[in-house]
Amino acid sequence: MKLRFNALLGLSLALTTLSLPAAASTMPKAEADRSSIAIGLGPSVSYDALIAPNLTLGGSLGLPFLISGSSSGRYDVRANYKFFQQGAFSLSGIFGVWGNANFNAPSLSRYVGLELGVGLSYRFTPQLTGRVNVVPGFSFPFGSGRFVDYYPPAGGFELAYRFNPGFEGSIGYNGQGDVLGLRFLI
Repeated sequence: MKLRFNALLGLSLALTTLSLPAAASTMPKAEADRSSIAIGLGPSVSYDALIAPNLTLGGSLGLPFLISGSSSGRYDVRANYKFFQQGAFSLSGIFGVWGNANFNAPSLSRYVGLELGVGLSYRFTPQLTGRVNVVPGFSFPFGSGRFVDYYPPAGGFELAYRFNPGFEGSIGYNGQGDVLGLRFLI
């Protein structure tokens, strides 16, 4: 009886997973066409909502141990607009607000800044996609020498593998310190 229950539970989970579309890591993706929630090894979590056919609005929260140890937290709120999709290639514009709170030295915190850049993706196979988000961070208020970060939360690169239609994993690096990530449709 217990074996039969475990088999039914496993089959139910597999069928549920197969019905979900996917993406990977907590950075926005250029080819986004679904709302999703993601987790990353940074650790971080993100949510991206599809609010129009080519537009997602989302955000992320993280404690980027790989970037700054355990002494800081990062956030971003962003819009991702898909300008172009031709076959396997996609190009999007990314605009957002981001911040970094240094818990040990609050005077070193950058609570508000802007992130502005582009997202590129290329689907090598139906399962394998490469992504690069070139999104520099700018501090606020603006002025000379105000470029502050090459990796705000929306920036990074990854190689993502779609295990099935509802589950994708990635390896790469982004502004939340994610090296590995997973994304699920909600």
